Amino acid sequence: MSCTYVLIKAQSIQEELHGRLVKLRTIILVFLLNFCFSRLFFVTEMGKSKRSDDDLSEKIPDKRLRCSNNDKSEHFLFASKIHILQAGIEKLRMQIFYTNIKKYGGELVEKFDLSNNYITHLVVDDNMEPDRMCRLLKIDKPPENIEIVKSSWLSKCFKEKVLMNSKEFILDCSILAKYSEQFSRKDTSASSAGSDIQMKSAALTNPSETENLSSNTMPKYMVPKVCLMYGHKGKPHIITSDNSDNESDYCPSDGEQDKNAESAEAIPSTSKSTQKNLPVGNWVCAQSSKMQVENPNKHITDKLEEMVKTYESTNDKWRAFGYQKAIQALRKHPKRISTYEEAMSLPSVGKRLAEKIWEIVESGDLRKLNEFKSSEEIRVIEMFKDVWGAGPHTARTWYQQGLRTLEDLRTKANLTHQQKVGLRCYHDFLDRMPRAEAAEIEKVVVEAAESLQEGVLAQACGSYRRGKATCGDVDVLVTHPDGKSHRGLFGKLLAKLKKDGFLTDDLVTAEDNGNQKKYLGVCKLPGENSKHRRLDIIVVPYDEYACALVYFTGSAHFNRSLRHLAKKMGMSLSEHSLNVGVVRNGTEKIYEGTPVPTPTEESVFIKMGIPFRPPDERDH
Repeated sequence: MSCTYVLIKAQSIQEELHGRLVKLRTIILVFLLNFCFSRLFFVTEMGKSKRSDDDLSEKIPDKRLRCSNNDKSEHFLFASKIHILQAGIEKLRMQIFYTNIKKYGGELVEKFDLSNNYITHLVVDDNMEPDRMCRLLKIDKPPENIEIVKSSWLSKCFKEKVLMNSKEFILDCSILAKYSEQFSRKDTSASSAGSDIQMKSAALTNPSETENLSSNTMPKYMVPKVCLMYGHKGKPHIITSDNSDNESDYCPSDGEQDKNAESAEAIPSTSKSTQKNLPVGNWVCAQSSKMQVENPNKHITDKLEEMVKTYESTNDKWRAFGYQKAIQALRKHPKRISTYEEAMSLPSVGKRLAEKIWEIVESGDLRKLNEFKSSEEIRVIEMFKDVWGAGPHTARTWYQQGLRTLEDLRTKANLTHQQKVGLRCYHDFLDRMPRAEAAEIEKVVVEAAESLQEGVLAQACGSYRRGKATCGDVDVLVTHPDGKSHRGLFGKLLAKLKKDGFLTDDLVTAEDNGNQKKYLGVCKLPGENSKHRRLDIIVVPYDEYACALVYFTGSAHFNRSLRHLAKKMGMSLSEHSLNVGVVRNGTEKIYEGTPVPTPTEESVFIKMGIPFRPPDERDH
């Protein structure tokens, strides 16, 4: 019985398995049939599509081809290995260069190595000079196997999205080759006279030390290398005074730097003595401007003065400062510059300036100045800088915003109140007023002050007091001898001049400077053809009047010399007072010192131990 049951059970299981296998076979067969039909349909459709694409191949470019072309245009710098000399290039612009070089397939070479032929392009600032580039890269001469291009080339490439021809952007290094060849021809003749030149150069530095020295025993730093253009050691070592005084932008006068070197060396960085006796005969403030001799190098200084104005307009203060020192040295030089070595021997003149001086002597022209004159950017910035209230930085910002004319400023620029006034009176402010007009402006202010307070003292300072034929503006200094009646006069005087219609615009309404109050504004004399003129009114207490009178009379060069001399004597001079016993630690003033009485201008000069110079002898 049990056996029969087992057989029946096994048979039922076998039938069930067979049924499942049949179903599975059916499913596989259906799947294979569907796959075959789908493949056949796909092949058929592809054939139709191919025939359609063949018909339209000339009309519709392949999408993949378009992508390939775009990739090629987006990587136009793929073969360029670029090193950028950062000097002179703004930080934001450098970041743009770094980003775009990588974006367009180029390679940025961080470190410049002349022995590495890997670099294809050396990018420098548009205003870079070849000799400075060599010094910054620490090489003797410009590399011959690398294209040296201006940064404007890179900007042009990014703008056009193509590798531009660099021919018109190549940095001109030919002048260096010219000088190198010229001086190498003179090398033989110069070497025979080398020892004499060395002795003369050393004598310029310290005559007493060179009397018993030969060219073989002189210290190495005192021997200039004659006729070398690259790696030049410059002038013999000269002990210079510290020009980083926070209270003065003093420019060393000719003779002060060399003839007072010994005195300057003897003064420690921390001054504790109340006063020092210095030889003052060679300082500008001790000399009369009327005794200036004729300038035999005017053809050189005229060019360099144009360079000063250009650098000032671009806010390059240090270059302008260097050129000003060179101009003063040339004006005091007793004869015309006739050799490169003579230019190198001038105080405050280094290798680069000597090269420019020699270029003017040889050709009568200065290539760098011509480049500036032909630059639209420089011309526009100089024009914008003449707007009152706009300095070099603001002028450059306007240029970078795409503004190019005064009309652009009127319609597109976001101007301050002062700049709006400066733009409206642009041409009037640039036109220097005749001395007679300045006298009329002084008279109006003096009469108004006297009508408000009896016994008041008011007089025009600046270029008018120095006797100049024309004036850029008028500075009127106001005080009262009793030492107290000047209080409250400032506001009353401005109110009266405005009520009379004399003051037309305020630039700086009230500038508090200690006990002094200063107003900067615009005035206009009665009359149909009268022009708007700049007017400053300064009200001071009587005990500060003498120092203020010296300060506001000028000139700027005369004032810098006075203040620097005071510093060297352990004193301090400002528009407020003359202080003695000043203590300094380097450039930091530790103790302000004690003000000394200065009832008159003459007393200021006497306290400093220099002869009094009337205003018309201070026009340095």
